[in-house]
Amino acid sequence: MPLLVTVDMFSGLENPSFVIGDDESRNILSGLEANQSRLAELPRPSVLGYRGFRVSHIGGQDKQTPELFASRGAEETFQVYDLPEIEKQLIELSGQALRDDDLKSLLFAEFERTSGIGWAETLAKTQVKCPPCNAADAPAYNPGFWNQPNRQPYNNCYNYANNQATNTFAQPGRATGKPITALSCKGVQPSAQSDGLIPAAGFAGQLKPGQGWYVALVIWPGRDYHWYRQDNVGCWSHKPGQTAARNTDSSGNAIADPKTCDRGPYTAFCTYMITGSWVTIR
Repeated sequence: MPLLVTVDMFSGLENPSFVIGDDESRNILSGLEANQSRLAELPRPSVLGYRGFRVSHIGGQDKQTPELFASRGAEETFQVYDLPEIEKQLIELSGQALRDDDLKSLLFAEFERTSGIGWAETLAKTQVKCPPCNAADAPAYNPGFWNQPNRQPYNNCYNYANNQATNTFAQPGRATGKPITALSCKGVQPSAQSDGLIPAAGFAGQLKPGQGWYVALVIWPGRDYHWYRQDNVGCWSHKPGQTAARNTDSSGNAIADPKTCDRGPYTAFCTYMITGSWVTIR
């Protein structure tokens, strides 16, 4: 029974997927079956960077649904993380299937970085005071809108920061014909400016009605980009890739400033910017 495997890791870019054949899938299914109760108990990770794998079966008229998946009803996908032996197998298979030893090395490094830190949702560890919000148009934090099944998988951090649910997994510069040239600050920022975003020195300047709200761009060097936006309460929120919108960083703390919060592997802070209703994204 072939399985479709998606690496759950990126925020701005699409996550890579690959298919594993019958022989390899039997080993993976066996491991999942042995850990069914644990899979049911674990919440989905809410961090930037590596979040494990999503595994689903490839159905069809002549394809029998494995009992493991059939027991889940309509939700025939497993999020695999905090299960080291299965993750290591999937990392090896990803390199083979995608013919990408560089990706395999990255996954092993991320796996080691995140091992043992605990995936469960935790209460904020630090009391964070939200700064003043100086943008009259700043959106309200409304995760319920973004986390609907018909919206969450199809909108990324760029959609969220610009408060536009296009359902196209929007990319900087795609709408205006100036695509990203590199996964660096200099490679992404000009594409965002082409869409209409405006560079800002910080987020203390007053923005009157019609002048937009503040967002921030950060980079996982050479790998991915990520955006945050300031909400009308003064603290910031974000939506990492296909995962849920949230108002906490990778340590579970409220975000007073994306420049200083826990951003996981997105170590390069690029710039604050201003976005608004005039911005076009796709």
